Amino acid sequence: MKKTMILLILAIPLILFIVLFPTLSAENGSSNIQTNNSDNTTPSADNETVNTSSTPEKVAFIIPHADDETIGAGGTIQRIMEDGSPVHFELMTSGDAITSQLLTVTNYYNVPIPANATASERKKLIREDSFKQVMKIFGCTSYNIHGFNDGALNANVVFVTMENLYLKEGYTVFYTTTGDGNIDHLACQQGMKMMMDKYPQLKYRQFPIYYYHANRAVTSALTNNYTDINVNQYAAKKKSAFQVYYNIHTILNTFYPYSDGLYSIGPERIYYIN
Repeated sequence: MKKTMILLILAIPLILFIVLFPTLSAENGSSNIQTNNSDNTTPSADNETVNTSSTPEKVAFIIPHADDETIGAGGTIQRIMEDGSPVHFELMTSGDAITSQLLTVTNYYNVPIPANATASERKKLIREDSFKQVMKIFGCTSYNIHGFNDGALNANVVFVTMENLYLKEGYTVFYTTTGDGNIDHLACQQGMKMMMDKYPQLKYRQFPIYYYHANRAVTSALTNNYTDINVNQYAAKKKSAFQVYYNIHTILNTFYPYSDGLYSIGPERIYYIN
C-alpha cells in the first residue's frame, strides 16, 4: 500500500505537467507574437503582422536658373532634408543670357575660363560653379545640370525630365517655380502641369520668384492653394547661399543684405495641390 501511495504522489506532478503543457505553450507563443508586433507592426485579424513603418518621400526640385532655388525655397530645402527625405535637383538652364536688363557677372571665385570663351559661355561657367557651391552649403549631393541656353527651355523637356525621375528613380514630390514673365519659369510650370494631368496621384509644389524685374508679369500658380512656411531657423545657410550669388553679382544690391527679410528670414510661400 505504501508503495502504491508513493507512486501516486510521484506521478501527480508528471500528470499535471502533461495536462497543462499545451496551455502554457500557447500563452507563451501569444506573448512572443505581441512582443514582435510592437516593433513597427500591427497584428491583423489572422494573427499575421503588417509593417506600418513609413519611408520618406523622394523630393525633386526643377530649377530654371541658378539662384532660383535659394530665392524661392532656400529654407524649404533644408526643412525637407531635415525630415529625412532624399532631395534631388535638376538645373535646367545655364543662365547665360547677356542683355541690358541683366547684371554682368563677376568671376569672384576664379573659375577657370577658356581664353576664347564668349561672354555667354563665361557667364554660364561662373553661374554653374556657383550653383555647385550652393549645393554644398545645403548639403545636397544629388543634382543634374542640363545647360540649356536662357530662353531655350520648353515644357516638353521639363515634362520628360520629371517623368523619368518618377518612373525610373521613384520621385513622387516635385517642386518648381510659378509662372511669370520669365519664359524659362513658365516652361517649368507648364511641364509640371503636363505631369499633373498624367500623374495626378503625385504631389506638386511651386514657389514664386518675386524679384526678377520690377515690372514683371503677375505670378501665376497652378492652384490657388498655398501655405506660408516660416523658415527662420534655416536663415544661416540661406544667407550663405545668397552670399555666393551676391558675390558673383547675379543678385541686385537692392536686395542685400537681406534687409526686407523676404530672402532669408521671412516665410516662404509654397503653392500646393490638395
